[in-house]
Amino acid sequence: MPRRTDPALCQATHRHDPGRPREAADGLNLCAGCHAALGRHLHDLPDLHADVLAELPTAGDSAGPAVSGSRTPPLPFNPRAGDLLSQMRHDLARITSIVAIERGLIGPPPNPGAQCAWLERHTDWLAAHPDAGAFKDVFAELVGRAYNVIDPARLPLVIGPCVEAVDGVPCDGMLFATVRRDGDPTPSVIYCDVCPLELDTTQWHRFGRRYLRARERMAG
Repeated sequence: MPRRTDPALCQATHRHDPGRPREAADGLNLCAGCHAALGRHLHDLPDLHADVLAELPTAGDSAGPAVSGSRTPPLPFNPRAGDLLSQMRHDLARITSIVAIERGLIGPPPNPGAQCAWLERHTDWLAAHPDAGAFKDVFAELVGRAYNVIDPARLPLVIGPCVEAVDGVPCDGMLFATVRRDGDPTPSVIYCDVCPLELDTTQWHRFGRRYLRARERMAG
């Protein structure tokens, strides 16, 4: 396995307070939150790929997006979906090839479901790789672009500062909620972008009361 580079800081891009260094998890080049996010992105991408594919009609009489501000008829396909599908294929093929070559393994079949499932088994190795930050950023970008193509309203919602403690030290991450629509195969979750906190809907009510009390203490 590749050894962690110095300094032991998370190499991924952080959306909130990007200039603040985050300590990498032990033996990795990602912080605990980015390590968890990497696995979550790989788990979610196959279903997102299918949803994006559904936004790319193949029949010639299917209506695509209209040209804004004109009477031009809608295109028979969604170019944003097409561009993203091409990028997904490229990025998945490139990263699976890197893992297969560097680990001396036979790679998965060239389809997103098999590639993501295979890469998910190598999440720890990817997180310890010298290019771990780039890997995580690639998958985060693909997921974000997928939500924008499918339904921008499904982008993760910002809840606020995390109130957890990691090894006795207050977490300085941000909490997000991903709310799934009816029929989506993966559950709704609340998660932190720094610590490993991840809660399903059965835990939200109790956590919400604890979160509000913690925020009140912080404000007081």
